[in-house]
Amino acid sequence: MRFLTALLVFGPPLFGAGYTTYIGDRFPYGVAALATDSTGNTYVTGSRNPLGQLSDVFVTRVDPSGNIVFTTTFGGKGVDRANAIALDPAGNIYVGGTTSSANFPLRNALQTDPSSMGTGFIVKLSPDGGTVLYSTYFGGTRALNAVNALAADAKGDLYVAGYTYAPDFPTTPGLPAGRVGFNMVPITGGAFFAKIASAGNQILYSGLIVGNSVSCGGGSSCFLSGRNTTAVGISVDASGNAYVAGNTNTTDLPATPGALLTQGIGAFVAKVNAAGDSLGYFTYLGATNYVLVPFSNPANTLTAITVDASGNAYLAGSTTDPKFPATAGSYQPQFGGTAPAGPYPPPPSDAFVAKLKPDGSGMVWATYLGGQEADAARSLALDASGNVWVAGATQSDSFPNANGWSQGGDFLAEINAAGSALPFSARFPSGAVAQAVAVDTTGLVHAAGFAGLISTITPAQALAARVFGITNAAGGPLAGRIAPGELISIYGPSLGPSAPLAAAPDSSGFYPKSLGGVQVTIGGIAAPLLYVSGTQINAVVPFGVTSETATVQVLTGVPVPAFRAAVDSTAPAIFANPDGSAAAVNQDRTINSPQNPAKAGSVVSIWATGTVTASLTDGQVATAAQNYCFSCSISADTTSVNVLYAGSAPGLVAGVVQINFQLPANLSGSEVSIALTSGGRSSGSVTIHTAP
Repeated sequence: MRFLTALLVFGPPLFGAGYTTYIGDRFPYGVAALATDSTGNTYVTGSRNPLGQLSDVFVTRVDPSGNIVFTTTFGGKGVDRANAIALDPAGNIYVGGTTSSANFPLRNALQTDPSSMGTGFIVKLSPDGGTVLYSTYFGGTRALNAVNALAADAKGDLYVAGYTYAPDFPTTPGLPAGRVGFNMVPITGGAFFAKIASAGNQILYSGLIVGNSVSCGGGSSCFLSGRNTTAVGISVDASGNAYVAGNTNTTDLPATPGALLTQGIGAFVAKVNAAGDSLGYFTYLGATNYVLVPFSNPANTLTAITVDASGNAYLAGSTTDPKFPATAGSYQPQFGGTAPAGPYPPPPSDAFVAKLKPDGSGMVWATYLGGQEADAARSLALDASGNVWVAGATQSDSFPNANGWSQGGDFLAEINAAGSALPFSARFPSGAVAQAVAVDTTGLVHAAGFAGLISTITPAQALAARVFGITNAAGGPLAGRIAPGELISIYGPSLGPSAPLAAAPDSSGFYPKSLGGVQVTIGGIAAPLLYVSGTQINAVVPFGVTSETATVQVLTGVPVPAFRAAVDSTAPAIFANPDGSAAAVNQDRTINSPQNPAKAGSVVSIWATGTVTASLTDGQVATAAQNYCFSCSISADTTSVNVLYAGSAPGLVAGVVQINFQLPANLSGSEVSIALTSGGRSSGSVTIHTAP
């Protein structure tokens, strides 16, 4: 059995209303969900090393000042991923997800055997994260399954939802009990829900929602295409009724008479009565389906659900449906995109937020939320006044941003209790807040980005100066990871002068460490500055920063809380154009482009940062070529290629590396995908335009 708890408190309490902190350590963290308690603590779960061949589950508690109180990790010798977290009134922590580990650590387990394809799990931890009260596989043993959502009631009983293809998933009388299996023709999966006793020793009820009819393009491929139904959220009201949110590509789920929509496809909501012996209602949310022969493509997708004490269900997700049941008088009753001209493709999606009546017969209110480009809600929470907070991602320039300081791709919005207005709406840099949101009893909003950034926001107060995250200047997720010599971008409000300033090297060939009244220290060492503005600072991490963590301190005319960063040995990233192609030069010194591709077998030059650097001083401009990055390697379409030079980039600041490599001689396409590896870490892929 492998459980590890680190009881740690990082740094002094932060000041001001709200904080942002990074929870990663020597491993990157991928956040799946968060919860908050009555005293303002934030509980976060997800996967440690989420992109690796092996990953563990983590649970982190952050105190109201932004300090990490503990991190508990657990898992087996496979891929272990958390999807959901919940707290009971006693402060016990429930975590659910999926595992490929045959040796996942179990304790007082309801299900002791896994599926060889991947199995759901549930773990109950003590409030301090240090004791496992029970741990079990859950979802069946004979095929793939996963736990996607959790909720706890006043007695500490647990409500679980997810999906399963396992025909041995247990069901109880009175509830749907569809037939599922990987060995069926067609392959059929169902959305499961269950209530488990607080001690974890008994399933109090469980059901399995399965559909068999699909709406697609016809023909044998349509007939054989999989039937997929999954639950993505579950919530419980004060009377013990459970509400399940999910999605399906089938049209014959067990809709109930009098429901909002008894015929449909895609997003659905089911209410399970408190006795657990029948459905109170079942309704689809829409019927629009964009068919790409032979596959269906439902227009409405649910991602989150919560419920109030009266049994109103609050829903969030994304829709490409101009016929979504938005209500008159709501904040945005009309679809923000352009209605499609034909059956495929669908238009870019809007986010949606809706309040469904307790009997499921109609919407109290429902609204689109978005513009001309793609928008999607990922998480929602309800505050004590009945206002709904929703977090998600946006690509629309017109997305409401009354309280924001960034034009980034994440959003956080508050919809009033009537569904008619946005008291708060703000955009944040991509990766800052879109993954999960919760509201504590004081009204403080807790939000998470996927890569491990945790923030709190006081709605009634303007955002004070703070660091919301750091990213490699060549691109990558907003997080809190840095490497020596890496060019980084620091994002946050009120970090520098309102009029942007770009630095230039001095007469000695060094970039300044003070610019426009701004300084940045990392691990106590002054960092060279390349650019400063009110919302972004570009700097170079000093080569002397080599500890596992380092404090990033922005020094300006206003107080800025310190930001904790994790330090990697390398963090390679290739500078790229907005379309994802490398900023590259061909062998004849012309710029690589679709109109000017590099020939097969020729030499191409690219530039990167975050690699091992030597023999240069912080902020120094390279004046000569020096081949020093001997750990730098390039793959083209996953095949290693010949690197001719990897070292200093003459005319550019120390921390930028130039790499000259030879393309394969047998290229046949118009693009090749390349990636850089340095010090055992790999960059994201970019493309080079090529010709045979």
